[in-house]
Amino acid sequence: MTINHVFVYVKRTRMPAMRSFYKTVLQPLGYTEMIRAFEEKTIGYGSDYPYLWLQAVPDDHQPYPVHVAIDAPNNDTVDEFYSLAMQNGGADNGKPGIRSQMSRQPYYAAFTIDPEGNNLEAVCVKK
Repeated sequence: MTINHVFVYVKRTRMPAMRSFYKTVLQPLGYTEMIRAFEEKTIGYGSDYPYLWLQAVPDDHQPYPVHVAIDAPNNDTVDEFYSLAMQNGGADNGKPGIRSQMSRQPYYAAFTIDPEGNNLEAVCVKK
């Protein structure tokens, strides 16, 4: 079984900025904005299906940070994801490189903290 989708929660007033951030940094991974629902409080991104969702919460609620890892087709795509994240308000949480402790196969990944504190990863694992 695979995971069908993941929600990333963001403060309602931060939704426009987060929408822009995710639209930009997910582009090299083949994800586009696919759907907006509930008065644009819910936005789905994916390649052929909305796998990753941004969900607005009221500003008096603190979103729970999550970790989301998205497959990348190659190491160059991981590098591009990381570069775009750094240029668009993300914070470094692990520069692109091999993480030998993560897998028996070469695990090339980059980690960024999005503007709401979520750990977003792009990873290329040759299986």
